[in-house]
Amino acid sequence: MNTFPDQKVHIISSTAVKPSSPTPHHLRTLDLSLLDQLFPTPLAHTLLFYAGGEPLAGRMRASLSETLVDFYPLAGRLRGSARIDCNDEGVYWVEARADVWLADVLARPDETLLSQLLPSAHPETSVLAAAGCLLIIQITTFCCGGIAVATCGSHKLMDASSMAFFLRSWSARSAGRLGGGWAPPPRFLGDSLVRAKELPFMLSDYAGMESCATRRFVFHGSKISALKAEAVRSARSGESTRFTRVELVLALIVRCALAASRSVTGSSHHPTLLRQMVNLRNRMSPALRENDFGNLAFGINISYENGESTFHELVSGIRKEMISFTKGAEAGGSDSGELFSIACGSIGKAGDFFSKWKEESRFYRCSSLCGFRFYDVDFGSGKPAWVTCLSLAKNFVYMVDAKSGGGIDAWVTLDRRDMAAFERDEELLSYAAPNPSVAHQVMHPSRL
Repeated sequence: MNTFPDQKVHIISSTAVKPSSPTPHHLRTLDLSLLDQLFPTPLAHTLLFYAGGEPLAGRMRASLSETLVDFYPLAGRLRGSARIDCNDEGVYWVEARADVWLADVLARPDETLLSQLLPSAHPETSVLAAAGCLLIIQITTFCCGGIAVATCGSHKLMDASSMAFFLRSWSARSAGRLGGGWAPPPRFLGDSLVRAKELPFMLSDYAGMESCATRRFVFHGSKISALKAEAVRSARSGESTRFTRVELVLALIVRCALAASRSVTGSSHHPTLLRQMVNLRNRMSPALRENDFGNLAFGINISYENGESTFHELVSGIRKEMISFTKGAEAGGSDSGELFSIACGSIGKAGDFFSKWKEESRFYRCSSLCGFRFYDVDFGSGKPAWVTCLSLAKNFVYMVDAKSGGGIDAWVTLDRRDMAAFERDEELLSYAAPNPSVAHQVMHPSRL
C-alpha cells in the first residue's frame, strides 16, 4: 500500500560539482571495455540512510570535489557506447528536503516514497543521462535532521564494487580519515582487459514498469540457513552444495514467482530464463584488487524448460552454471579473446532460448549488492542506519545485505496480477518477512 501518496520530497538546489583541480591532458580520454560497451545506459542506484546529527551536506560537497581529482572519469561525459571524455564537466549534485521524519519512512519502507529520494525521479535526470552524465547524487534532509544519500551511477563505468569503493573513499575524505594510506587510489581498468569491438548487437534496455508492483521481503540469516539445509538435503550425489545466500534466496523467489504466474495464466508451460549478475573480480586469475575500478559485472543465463521446477532444481541449476562460468573466467584469465568468447556465448544462449520459446517464456533478472561493504560508508556521523536499493524493472529481483545477522533485503518487481499471488505464497512467507520495519535503527530521542 502506498503510505505516502503525495510528493514529500522537494528539490532545494542542484549544480555540477567539478574536481578541485583540473584533470591532466594525458588523462582526458578513457576507452571502455567490451563489458562496458554491452551494458545498457540506465543508471544504477543505491540509497544510504543516516540518523540525525551535525549538518553534513556542505562538507560532503566539498570533499566530493576533492575526491573527484582521483576519480576524474566520474566527472566526465560518455561519448558513444565505449568512450569517456574526462572533461571535468562534473558530477550532478542535488539537495532536497523531505516533509517526513526518517523514522516514519523506515517504519514501513514504501517504494513510492523511496523513489522520490532518487535523482532519477526528476525530469532533468533523464536529460542528464542522455547527455552522458555518469554520476548523479541527491542528498535529502528529513525533518529530524537525518539524511538520505542517493547515488545514480552509470554501469558503463562502474559496477557495485566500484560504486562502494568510491563511496568509501569519498566518505573517508569527508570524515578526515585518509591519513596513513587509508585507501589506495583507483586504477581505472578501461579497455585493459578486453577492448570494445564493432558488434552486430547490443543488450536491450531494461523492461518498463507498466502494470507492475514492487514489494520488499527480508530473509533473516536463520531462515537462509534453513533454506540451505533443505537444499543440501535434496542434493544428489556429486552435486556441489556450496550454495551462496544470494543463490538460495533467488531460487526460492523464482520458484514462487513461477507458481504465481501459473496461477494467473492457468498454464504450467513456462520455460524460464534467469539472468544473474555476477562479479568477475574474484573469478579471474589473478583476481583483481578492490581499487581496480570499472564494470566487472556480467550476466550469466540459466535456462529451465520445465515451468514447474522444484526449489532444488532451481538452486542447483544456478550453482552449476556459476561453477561453469567461474572455471571459464579463471581459465581465460586476462585473455581478451577468451573473455569475448564467454560474453558472446552467454548472449547467444539467451538469444537461442527466446528464439525457441518466444512469448511462452518467462524472463527473470537478479542483481545483488550483497558483500560490497556499503555499511562501511561513514561520512563522519556514523555508519548507515539502513542501505537499500529499488527494483525498477519487471521481473527483477534486487538484493542488498541486511545490516546484521547475515540476512538479505530483497526488492521484487512483478506483473501486478503475479504479485497478488506471489505475496501470499505460503512457501515464500515461511522464509521471508514482508517489509518489516527498520525504524529502530534511527529513532530520534524526541520520538521515543
